[in-house]
Amino acid sequence: MAKIKARVESRFEYLRRLSVVFVSELRIKIVTELYLREMSPKQFHAEFGGGSISRIDKTFKKLAKHGWLRYIHSKGPGGSRRGATEHFYRATELAVIDEETWALVPYSMRVSISWTIFKVLAERVRHALNAKTLTARAGSHLGSTTIALDQLGWERVVAATNTLFESIFEEQDDAKIRLQDSEEKPMLATVGMAVFESPIHPGLGDGRTTPLLAQVSKECPVPFTLRVSKAFADELCLKIIEEANRRAISAPLFHAEFGGDTVEGIRRRFKKMEDAGWLKRVGKETGGKRRSAVEFFYRATGPAIFDKEGWAVLPSSIKPVPAVWTTFLQLAEEVKEAIIAGTFEARLDNHFTWSLLRLDQEGWKKLTAAVDELLSLILKEWEAAESRMAGTGEKAITTTIALALFESPKTAIKEP
Repeated sequence: MAKIKARVESRFEYLRRLSVVFVSELRIKIVTELYLREMSPKQFHAEFGGGSISRIDKTFKKLAKHGWLRYIHSKGPGGSRRGATEHFYRATELAVIDEETWALVPYSMRVSISWTIFKVLAERVRHALNAKTLTARAGSHLGSTTIALDQLGWERVVAATNTLFESIFEEQDDAKIRLQDSEEKPMLATVGMAVFESPIHPGLGDGRTTPLLAQVSKECPVPFTLRVSKAFADELCLKIIEEANRRAISAPLFHAEFGGDTVEGIRRRFKKMEDAGWLKRVGKETGGKRRSAVEFFYRATGPAIFDKEGWAVLPSSIKPVPAVWTTFLQLAEEVKEAIIAGTFEARLDNHFTWSLLRLDQEGWKKLTAAVDELLSLILKEWEAAESRMAGTGEKAITTTIALALFESPKTAIKEP
């Protein structure tokens, strides 16, 4: 029992570490870019902005203090550095969440994070389409398919997707070594992979029970990454959101059942999560033991999903609309319907990731071959699952599988 508890505590500690990165888009950008290559604060500022060099330097040091960056070496003074010494860092890891840690995140947060991840990927697709890199290279891929799997087929497809996700970073490391010994210019590639359960009837789901989340009519003004950071930083806040997924709950009721702090301390956390957009006030009660006091009740909020998202509008210069973009919009509808129906995050072992890689030509060819191999495996598992289900009568898992692989524009978007 103690061993299991230690593992759970270490996962909550990892969420607290993630909260350091998720404070701002800038920190996420630094960790992501420095996982691709070593950089100094001065180099990062010149390429991506982010305010003053002093701000970037302090952010580098903050991330290094919490183990997200490690110091590599220094250069200077001299040259363009003049009398200054330039310090170079690399990221120790990417800010990703493993399956067991993901299970600790309340359902309402999981679906909101997934939808936000998809919107970021959509912006990358739109940017690549505008820059004409989306289908520029042989082997580029952007599409989805819906198939029927049994439990064994689902597990095998998810395992193969996870394996590919892990291997792409090994390929990036190999590409780095090859690039050091050649004059070849590196390329940027975006890889996106998704395996999730689809609703049988769009918008209706398949009868499964999922938390009844409070609907929101507009985006929370707090930046999404900061919203996540505020929740991840405090285990009690995560517990409050988890309970608010199950029922309408108040601070006094939560305190009576779980404790964790004083009633006022719990109230402050409820208010903090309400301000961060994770809770919505849904009712109030007076009288009885409350006397003249008012007891407010809250529910967890779902993601803000609108009929027309900003990223879905292409520039007027892109006419006619390419078929690949229409295909991507169809995938967006599938993701949206699955989130609304409650099937997207119904299984904790689903897969949804996107990554930016720095590759050479050989790395690109190996990656396209790996994607083709995964597609071939998926088709074989589909056929095998149908054969097994015909004999066992097992209920099919309607599964959507999406894969994206394309060259990303090298134009850097400067941070404010």
